[in-house]
Amino acid sequence: MKILYDYQAFSWQKFGGVSNCFVKLMTNLPKTTTFDIAIRETDNIHLLDENIDGIIPCKHPGNRFLTKSFFPGKYRIYKYFTKLFPTFTTDGVNELVAKEKLRKGDFDIFHPTFFDNYFLKYICKKPFVLTIHDMIPELVYETQRDPQIEAKRVLATKAAHIIAISNQTKKDIIKVLKVPENKISVVYHGAPTIPDNLDSFNFEFNYLLFVGGRRQPYKNFIPMLKSIASVLLKHKDLKLVCTGEKFNKDELQLIKFLKLEEKVTHYFCDDIGMMKLYKGAKAFIFPSLYEGFGIPILEAYATDCPLILNKKSCFPEIAGDAAVYFKLDNKNNDLNIILEDFLSWDTNKIDFLIKKQRERVKLFTWEKAAIDLNKVYQKVLNIK
Repeated sequence: MKILYDYQAFSWQKFGGVSNCFVKLMTNLPKTTTFDIAIRETDNIHLLDENIDGIIPCKHPGNRFLTKSFFPGKYRIYKYFTKLFPTFTTDGVNELVAKEKLRKGDFDIFHPTFFDNYFLKYICKKPFVLTIHDMIPELVYETQRDPQIEAKRVLATKAAHIIAISNQTKKDIIKVLKVPENKISVVYHGAPTIPDNLDSFNFEFNYLLFVGGRRQPYKNFIPMLKSIASVLLKHKDLKLVCTGEKFNKDELQLIKFLKLEEKVTHYFCDDIGMMKLYKGAKAFIFPSLYEGFGIPILEAYATDCPLILNKKSCFPEIAGDAAVYFKLDNKNNDLNIILEDFLSWDTNKIDFLIKKQRERVKLFTWEKAAIDLNKVYQKVLNIK
């Protein structure tokens, strides 16, 4: 059995997220299943680390098109430019490679890594499997029409099978896209591999950790900050460390208004640095209102970082009883109370939570995920 993957997720992600998941799944597939990737050039760190023959560092990546910064409409402009000058952009080059491999037909199943439907004209009668990581555009961005929504709907209808990364996401797909339940399988993510000699940063203060990219509203950063402000001010040796993009104007104004200028800090780091942040934190706070899975849960588990988690979305499904839960939404707010209680815990109580986290993380491995994915491929091809 041979699976063909395409370039999409690797064009816009230099590291992390969806692209890392696909690399982990591909490289952990059983030996009886081979794979090919329709890519000639990329700057995706996870893919380049695999040293796959024929793939070279890219010259004009989409995430650096016009500017290194993200802005609304950047992807659509880049895709239009790609159509005009396909051999100039990375996406254009890789799309040509993908079309060539699709025409050749030397594969059993095609697995696109995002929702561009360019491949439908070239796939002929070969089946394709679609992964849907979340339904954020449909359920969160109520006032913003994301082009991904229609593309996802079309592909979900035509796919031979759909992969959801949690039962919550599966339920959302059924509800929003009206896909039959028997057409969807859940394949959980795996936990990251942590170096044996990983240490933590030698900060001169204790800190709570918030992990997020652009801190969109559904990430619930602002309500979290307001809720824990009194706790941070009460504990003189405690700070909040935030990752992702630098604070925007509104966030900086709120930090000043709450008198947290000396209590909240931004820190940017690579994957190893991120693991060090988890390892040294008193706790990781995950306040999101919605996630498809919540990879940071497994990152916290893998680094023995106590997890304080909003009881929303798929979080109870993934974390089970291996977390401290709070409620933070437009109706509830007990995070400050839960956090204050957690900070009073003795060593034995914290060790007991970490013990449960260590047991829970064993349920999530990339080896198991790849086996489950392979079963889906076999099902599509009616292989016993």
